[in-house]
Amino acid sequence: MSEYYEINAKQYAAATFSADMSEQYRRFLPLLKEGARILDVGSGSGRDACYFQKKGYQVTALEPSPNLCREIRKVFSGEIVCYDIQSYQPEQRFDGIWACASFLHLHEKEVLSFFEKINLYLNDNGIIYLSGKNGISTGEASDGRYFLEFTEKLAGKILAVNERVKMEELWYTEDVCGRKGFRWLNMIVKLL
Repeated sequence: MSEYYEINAKQYAAATFSADMSEQYRRFLPLLKEGARILDVGSGSGRDACYFQKKGYQVTALEPSPNLCREIRKVFSGEIVCYDIQSYQPEQRFDGIWACASFLHLHEKEVLSFFEKINLYLNDNGIIYLSGKNGISTGEASDGRYFLEFTEKLAGKILAVNERVKMEELWYTEDVCGRKGFRWLNMIVKLL
């Protein structure tokens, strides 16, 4: 995990909490049943965990940064697990996984490894939303964070690594915070 989030937890949480994710919510939530169990991977500010909880879903916020976990606790009353996705082993599986801008800090082999064993995390017919930056260079940024560019080629590799994973939807969006120089690749996949 990058020290970036430990050092900048308060500022990061404040800057991202009010980002408008309504388009992504609108595509993800109708695919889940009422009261479904959602794992919010790389919960960050807790923004999405709070939204899902208010809508009546059972939410677990998964966040590797202890300082961000403290920020999430200020706004979210559900379960918070201070762990990274590579070593997290849930006691029970989820109906939905929300990985908004969280897998972009993993190496490609870690993303593919997650999808190889997705059935440890997700129920049959479960849904996962994930997004990452498109139009960036893969590698370490000047602030010390590692970034993986999300491409349609990566999406193809995700589907190839596990025959039970099926693409439901893939689309691009501009950055909701108005940043330029990249766009977001969004994917919704289903575990058959």
